[in-house]
Amino acid sequence: MLTIHQRFKRAVMAAAIGGLSALVVLPVTAHAADTLRPDVAKPLNAAQDLYRAHKYNDALTKIDQAAAVPGKTPYESTMVEEMRGAAAAAAGNNAVAAQAYETLLSSGHLSGADEQRTTAALAGIYFQEKNYTQAIKVAQRYLKSGGGDPDMRTLLVQSYYLSNDCGNVVSLLKPVVDAQVRAGHAPDESQLQLLGTCAQRVKDDTTYRGALEKLVAYHPKQSYWDDLFQSIRTKPGYSSVLDIDTYRLRRATGSLATVDDYMEMTQLAIVAGTTAEGKQVIDQGFTSGVLGHDAQADREKRLQALAVKRAQAPADSANPVAPVDIGFNQVFTGQTKQGLAAMEAAIAKGGLDHPDQAQLHLGVAYYVAGDKVRAVQTFRAVKGSDGSADLARLWVLVASK
Repeated sequence: MLTIHQRFKRAVMAAAIGGLSALVVLPVTAHAADTLRPDVAKPLNAAQDLYRAHKYNDALTKIDQAAAVPGKTPYESTMVEEMRGAAAAAAGNNAVAAQAYETLLSSGHLSGADEQRTTAALAGIYFQEKNYTQAIKVAQRYLKSGGGDPDMRTLLVQSYYLSNDCGNVVSLLKPVVDAQVRAGHAPDESQLQLLGTCAQRVKDDTTYRGALEKLVAYHPKQSYWDDLFQSIRTKPGYSSVLDIDTYRLRRATGSLATVDDYMEMTQLAIVAGTTAEGKQVIDQGFTSGVLGHDAQADREKRLQALAVKRAQAPADSANPVAPVDIGFNQVFTGQTKQGLAAMEAAIAKGGLDHPDQAQLHLGVAYYVAGDKVRAVQTFRAVKGSDGSADLARLWVLVASK
C-alpha cells in the first residue's frame, strides 16, 4: 500500500500561507475616480500603521471604526474589507478574514490579478481551517478565472484527497504527471504516491500500475518494485515464466538488495536456460557482500557452485533449449553479436509459443549488449497480454535514461 509523502502536504500548506501573505496592505491613496473621505481614511491609515507594527488586533479595531462610517462608497467598502482580511489573516482570525474576502469577491469590484489574489488567499484559509468543501469551491473558481499558480492546483488536489474524493484526485493529477513525463521531467515522488494511492482506491488498475511504473523509473525503491511486480503478477493472464524478468529489471536498476533476491534470481536464471546470467548474479551477490555472511552461507556457496557447473556444462540433448534462449545465454557470456543474431533469426523464423516473451528478451539482450536505442525499439514492439508488455514498458523507461 502506498502512503502519502508529507512533503506533498507541506507544499499545500505553503500554498495556503503564500496566498495569505500575498494580500499585503496597500497604501491608502486617492485616485482620480476613487477617493476616501476623511472619516474613512483616518482610521484606515491608523490601521495600516498598526499593521506594519504587527499590532493586528489593534488594526482590526481601527478598521471596524472605518467600517462603521455610514454611506460608504464601493471603493471605500473595498478598501475596508481588503485591509480587514489582511489584518485578520495576520492575526490568525481566519473566520473574519474569510468573511472579508468572501465579501470582496461577491462585491463585483475586483477583477484580474486582484480577484485571483483574493481567491487564492481565501482558498488557503479554508484549507487551513480544514473546510475542504469550501477550499475546493474557491480553488476551482481561481483556476477557472485563469489563475496559473501551481500551488492552487496542489491545494485543490489535496482538498479532494482529504475529502475522500479519490476520483477527482486521479482526474486532476494524472494529466499533470503525464505532461511532466512528456516534457522530460521527473514527476514529484509525492504526487506519484498520491496518484497511485487514489487510483488503487477507485480500482483504476491501469493508472495504478502507471504510477508505480513511474515511481520505479524516477524514484526507485524496494517497496515500489514490490508493489509494481505484485500488481503485474496479479493481473489476469500473467505468465509466471516472466518472474525472472522482474528480477532482471531490478538488477538493471540496482534494486537487488537481499539474500532472497540473489538466490531466487540465480535459480530462475538456471531454470530459464540463461546459466551464464545465473552465475553472474550469484557472483554479484558475493562480491557485493550480501551473500556469504549469514547462517545460510553454506547453502549460498552450494548454489554458486551449481551455477558455475551449469554455466560450463555442454548442451544437453535430453533437455534441449529453444534457439532464442540459446542466443540469449550467449549474450550473457559476452558473445553478443552471435547471440543477438541467433535471437533475431529465431524470432524471424516464427512458430514460437510465446513470441512477445521472445521479443522482450531480445530487448533485454540489446540492453545488456549496450545498445539502448535498439533495446527501446524492440521493447516498444512487445504487445503481449501475459505481462510481457507491462515489463517492456518498464524497460523502455529504464533504457531511455
